[in-house]
Amino acid sequence: MVLSTRSMVFNVILFIGYCFCLGRAIDCGGNLVAKTITVDQKGRGMFKRIQQAVDSIKHNNDRWIKIQIMPGKYREEISIPYDKPCIILKGSDRRTTTIYDDDIQSKAIFTSSPPNVVLSGITIENTHGSNGKAVAATIFGNNSAIFDCSFLGYQDTLWDALGRHYYKNCYIQGEVDFIFGQAQSYFEDCVINATQGHAQPAGFITAQRRYSSTESTGFIFKGGRVEGIGKVHLGRAWGPYSRVLFWGTHLSAVVLPQGWNAWNYQGQENNFVYAEIDCTGPGANTRERVKWTKKQHKEINIQEYSLSSFINKDGWLAHIPKL
Repeated sequence: MVLSTRSMVFNVILFIGYCFCLGRAIDCGGNLVAKTITVDQKGRGMFKRIQQAVDSIKHNNDRWIKIQIMPGKYREEISIPYDKPCIILKGSDRRTTTIYDDDIQSKAIFTSSPPNVVLSGITIENTHGSNGKAVAATIFGNNSAIFDCSFLGYQDTLWDALGRHYYKNCYIQGEVDFIFGQAQSYFEDCVINATQGHAQPAGFITAQRRYSSTESTGFIFKGGRVEGIGKVHLGRAWGPYSRVLFWGTHLSAVVLPQGWNAWNYQGQENNFVYAEIDCTGPGANTRERVKWTKKQHKEINIQEYSLSSFINKDGWLAHIPKL
């Protein structure tokens, strides 16, 4: 991770995204799909490329538009601009519908900037490899929901940047800070796969950024499991108030005994919110965890971190159409 470069880019986009999200409230016309666009590499749809379908949607869209992606491996970079909300990208299945590229370091394969975006049944893969950043997806928009998707990379796989996000039954693979950002996100029943070999230094699953105790941001992992090869930490602090919880998650032996790392915020550990609640598996033994997480565990009010309390107080998830 190159902290200075990433921080500069992140802060610029943070300002733009934050202003946009505050400025608009969109319900997308309830939970009904107004139009479906089909993408098929074999020419049996309205478009052969996914970006073409995104480009065809009008600016300032305010009704759910579904882009149905037929099976195939789509080598392209996808960007949903900030003024095109209410878009659903639905693949046939994450085993058969893949968006990928193999030479991208400076930006993500998939970038979603507007609020009210839904992804389902898609694999997004950055195949650049283990030499530097390999961002698969960047999610900026508020009220983004991701179901049954896979994100494959190595370093910085999923930039969970801004807004409230819900991930359900997803698969996220990487090794170095491979879930990072300043979003307020709930990962339910997801598989986290750490890919570092035993001969390499230990990696980090999360790098969550939070600047103050009043920020609502954080990463909650409910259920699911952590697996892989080699060794990883559950997270390291990318901010003085970093917040990550694993709740009822199966932790394999890939998780290091110390569990967490203060990184560049040593001396501020009492500000972090790092906890493991009712986790199972060989990696769930907290006897050798860093001392400051043991104190925080006792102070956690777990009801604050339920799905309804943490990201769904206004019921936005009920407005997502049936997929």
